[in-house]
Amino acid sequence: MVCVSNEDLKIISAQLERFPKNVLEVSRRCSYGFPVVVKSKPVLNGKPFPTIYWLTCPYLRYHISKLEAKGKIIEYERLLSSSQRLFELQIKAHLRAQSEAVELIKDVKDDEWIVKRLKDGGMGGISDFSHLKCLHLQVAYHLGGIENPVGRLVLEEIGQLECENAWCKKYEEVI
Repeated sequence: MVCVSNEDLKIISAQLERFPKNVLEVSRRCSYGFPVVVKSKPVLNGKPFPTIYWLTCPYLRYHISKLEAKGKIIEYERLLSSSQRLFELQIKAHLRAQSEAVELIKDVKDDEWIVKRLKDGGMGGISDFSHLKCLHLQVAYHLGGIENPVGRLVLEEIGQLECENAWCKKYEEVI
């Protein structure tokens, strides 16, 4: 696993408007070289932190927020409930996320209760796989490397997957 650089942490902090405390790596970058998705350790301050992939790209976050404001979460939940194949793929994504989270903490001492907690949920700690916490989460996991059908559908709906003018270039000034 590659450690995240100080420069990346400064960019990510500017993208999110807060300092990320448990980032392990930049999992995906845009064509301009800026972080799009980061991977985080699933333990923070000795407690489970089940969201291991975070979407940092302000362009994607903006467009996904617009979809959420239009009620797309409910629409995608209905789609999951009406398509057995899609729901099975979503379950597979949740189970892979569980496995990846547990693997990331194999070196934590006294981790039995944390492992149990992480195994009780999937992506982002979701325990009912028919529900979606948010679309940002779905896209983050998909772009982070866990094939996620809802994340893929959201990206298809957005169409253009990155800005045309390097929005994050302005964050280089903070470095």
